[in-house]
Amino acid sequence: MTIYQWNLLSNLIHCYDEYGGHSLIQRYIQQQNALPVKLRFKYSSSGEFLAFMMGNIQLAFEKNRDLLSLSSHDRTTLLRNTVEYRTSFGGMFMSRQHQLFNYPSFYNSLEIIFNQTAVAFSKRTINQLDPDDTFLKIIFAIMAFSTTNCTIYTKLDPINLTDIKKVLSIQNVYVELAWRYILYKYGHHQAVIRFSNLIRCLLFLNRSIAEAHESKQFAEMIDTVIEQTEQILCL
Repeated sequence: MTIYQWNLLSNLIHCYDEYGGHSLIQRYIQQQNALPVKLRFKYSSSGEFLAFMMGNIQLAFEKNRDLLSLSSHDRTTLLRNTVEYRTSFGGMFMSRQHQLFNYPSFYNSLEIIFNQTAVAFSKRTINQLDPDDTFLKIIFAIMAFSTTNCTIYTKLDPINLTDIKKVLSIQNVYVELAWRYILYKYGHHQAVIRFSNLIRCLLFLNRSIAEAHESKQFAEMIDTVIEQTEQILCL
């Protein structure tokens, strides 16, 4: 890896760790564990927490320097095209880090908010996540600049990027960073295996998003995240 790539990796990790909302998630878990067992992770509080967590995950997207170098139109387009993937992937990543799915009451609330199938595929996605957190943070950045929409069919017409070459060049930088990092740390054989597992993980992620679309509350969360982010980015 080059010095530039090490610096880029350091900036990505710092941005995600600073704005990901770890301390706030820990505080929420502590507050819930302080309650009587029957009152922990109830439907209403879990729904509010999920919306809050998804909004916080957006901060790592909003603070990305490469994103801020794009036009307002392209920032908006990337925001709308990737928001479901990023917030879902980031939420599952944070859930694994804080072992949220290990709390039965929280898991049950998720099934009410979304549905059993969506939550089941979310759990499979979490179980498939690579154990290297740094690698996943790079993947999160790649998703932010993805030009491929989630496989969900809507009535909205697609919006084209005005400078797709610049977006693709940024995307290529992060993809190369992911490959060089995993190659440097684990060698070629393990690098191939880990990328193969990542593809399987993303397929589970896509299925969980498709299933979650049946939930009105999921759509409302996504719309809220988009509105808040557009306001913050002054779009």
